[in-house]
Amino acid sequence: MSTLVVIAALLQATIAVGVAAFQAAVLFGAPWGEYTMGGMNPGKLHGQLRITAGVSAVIMLAQSGHYLAQAGIFSPALSPMQNTIVNWFWFGFAVLGLIMNSISRSKKERNLWVPVLLVSAACTLMVAV
Repeated sequence: MSTLVVIAALLQATIAVGVAAFQAAVLFGAPWGEYTMGGMNPGKLHGQLRITAGVSAVIMLAQSGHYLAQAGIFSPALSPMQNTIVNWFWFGFAVLGLIMNSISRSKKERNLWVPVLLVSAACTLMVAV
């Protein structure tokens, strides 16, 4: 694996941990509703939206673990073929997130997440290729 791919995997793992931390903060009551889930709920999210943030945090931690394995930090839990499938899945996930955040009505959400997801899409593509 090239050094550039390892760097991309490590950067993506870091992004995923950052997103997980953001979502965990929202879960526990951070007043950042304008920055997530369409930005339609300013302040603290309520009920089901907070649970959704918690699920998102867990998913992003799993993604981080995957990319740490891709970088050689963790032992891979998947076969090479499974890794290929998961790498392309995460690339699609980043692109979908980029599209959804790009069309958000919340300027705050767009300004925060579009740059993050551009980097994420580039990193996940580099690892997938």
